[in-house]
Amino acid sequence: MGLLNRKCSLLGLCLSLILVLQGCSDDVNSDNLFIFSGETISSYLEKTDGYHLFSELTARVTTGSKTDSRVKALLSARGNYTVFAPNDAAVREFVDSVYEQKNYPLDSISDEMARYIVRNAIIDNGTDEAYMTTDFQIGALEKRSLDDRYIMVSFDTINGKTAVIINEKSVIENPDVECSNGYVQGVTRVLQPSNDKLPDLMKQADNMRIFSKLLEVTGLADSLSHVRDEYYEANHAEYGYDLSKRLSVLNPEHRYYGFTAFAEPDSVFEAEWGIEAPVYKQDEFVNWESILAKLKEKCAEAYPDAKGEDMTSNDNPVYQFVAYHLVPARMSWEKMVIHYLEMGYAFNNPNNLTIDCNEYYETMGGLHRLMKITEGRQTDGKRINRHCTYDRDTYDELTVDRPGIKISSDNGKFSINALNGFYYPIDHILTYDDGVPGVVLNDRLRWDFSSLFSEVITNGIRRYPDNGAHPIPRGYCERISWTADSWCVYLPYAGAYSQCNYQADEYNIRGQYDLTFRLPPVPFEGTWQFRICAPCNSGFGMAQFYIGKDKNNQQAIGLPVDLRLSLSNPNIGWQADDPEDEEFNREVDKNMLNHDYMKPPRHDGISRNGAPVTESMRNSETYRANLRVRKIVWTGTIRPDEVMYMRIKSVLTNPFACFLLDYMEWVPKSVFNGVEEEDQW
Repeated sequence: MGLLNRKCSLLGLCLSLILVLQGCSDDVNSDNLFIFSGETISSYLEKTDGYHLFSELTARVTTGSKTDSRVKALLSARGNYTVFAPNDAAVREFVDSVYEQKNYPLDSISDEMARYIVRNAIIDNGTDEAYMTTDFQIGALEKRSLDDRYIMVSFDTINGKTAVIINEKSVIENPDVECSNGYVQGVTRVLQPSNDKLPDLMKQADNMRIFSKLLEVTGLADSLSHVRDEYYEANHAEYGYDLSKRLSVLNPEHRYYGFTAFAEPDSVFEAEWGIEAPVYKQDEFVNWESILAKLKEKCAEAYPDAKGEDMTSNDNPVYQFVAYHLVPARMSWEKMVIHYLEMGYAFNNPNNLTIDCNEYYETMGGLHRLMKITEGRQTDGKRINRHCTYDRDTYDELTVDRPGIKISSDNGKFSINALNGFYYPIDHILTYDDGVPGVVLNDRLRWDFSSLFSEVITNGIRRYPDNGAHPIPRGYCERISWTADSWCVYLPYAGAYSQCNYQADEYNIRGQYDLTFRLPPVPFEGTWQFRICAPCNSGFGMAQFYIGKDKNNQQAIGLPVDLRLSLSNPNIGWQADDPEDEEFNREVDKNMLNHDYMKPPRHDGISRNGAPVTESMRNSETYRANLRVRKIVWTGTIRPDEVMYMRIKSVLTNPFACFLLDYMEWVPKSVFNGVEEEDQW
């Protein structure tokens, strides 16, 4: 398809999207809807030559499905709005191309079409400042449009000057027009986010023919077809609890499903596997059978233990190959690997990366396989399954034995932003070879809890840019549950304020807490140690830990853990590092290990208002009262095909107790009891 294949398909496509996403922004704050003096965005668009058509459409489109308030009134109100306003020529070109008639009357276009043009162009930044072009980085903007779609940013050189490109095609020609309630970014084309689901969007890229067809023949395209949980849409409570159990904070408005595909372009298959280039005639893939025969041969070599003949079975090598490319979360580029409080990093200068950061994601297909994504100063971009050795003092990369597969942030002229996810081209063939579990993942694996919850990633909750308390309703996240006596609040800790957290966020399970979550898989069979962040605070009470394969019946692990103990209590044994005495520091570490505790990792540190992080969590003096040590909960033998659950239950009667979920670790015996002492990072 070219622009939208264009004409008639966009009409139906817009209508279908409205039906799917109707009411996406009915939470626009009506308290702001009053007119005040000054050049508002609305008055600027109305008075300025070149934006009259877009202004006219804003007077026609409502702010939501349940109100008659118009977008024009919204843009006249107090607030912080970012408007990617298409000029008159852009609106005219778009409308005429869809209706296939020159100078098609603007008042004759459908309401759905007007809504598509207007609502995809506007971001309500809420209490945050509206976006200026100096705020832009490659990838998706943090805030989504009024139609709840990500807006993509990229850069190019046009006539010798750097240009900002929005959604692959719209050039900002009139940047940063400041109004009293936000900024207008004048663009050369109507913003056109694709309304296709991920597999359908990939079909439109003529360099993704092979992978797109593989999704189809394995049946995995069907697994990528879900968009939104309609039961949640109709039945969720509007408000959830804050930290004090006041029913006063909005619950997530939607529960979207999302997916991410890391896909080889056809040229990579040709270069590395000798696959012939696809040949299409009249939309027919004429040489698919010969391509598939070669793919089957190569996949069988890559997955020799997969013997199934049915390509829709997870015992088939082609299925296993494709499934390992898919993650069940809609991951925007800038949040694929989180950078916030790692040592040396300054979040006010986000492009100046420092030490490596890793994320681990479980891939699709029910095969219990992990994908590692790494990014840092030395990685030259985001890399899948990179492996290297590190300097034990600085965490700088020393030797790199597996550079990792590089992920591209875009696919050139083709959109990667589907209705329910993203796809990203990769530069080499991706397989789950023996070196992935045996080398890449034979390491301490650390998860921020947000990276375990695909719903939090997909729905834009992870690292939400404020310090508010965000309720997570019961049942919202498939991987975790808690009883009716508990409630959950997510705290992103944006900006200068931060507790002593990994990645500066946390979950509070409050009340008479009793929670159960599914653990991520281990990559190989062996002895593994499970660790969890364990704050020392009187409000956390005492917790009994359980582990087992049955979600509803796990075995208790030892005695309850008293989370009220101070760091210096002999049953923990924490003492600050002595910078002049490494032997003393080792003795303290050994003493803590004897009590199944460890100091926090050195990797992340304490916020300095966006300046480079210099004070590590391991030995923070600033936040000693809130220092979160690691608790070794369980050590045992586990296989990668086993699904394990952890239950944590308060054993004290306290309806306002709290258990904190910050990060967890799976650590193999080769690390916690290896030839070389485990590093502090």
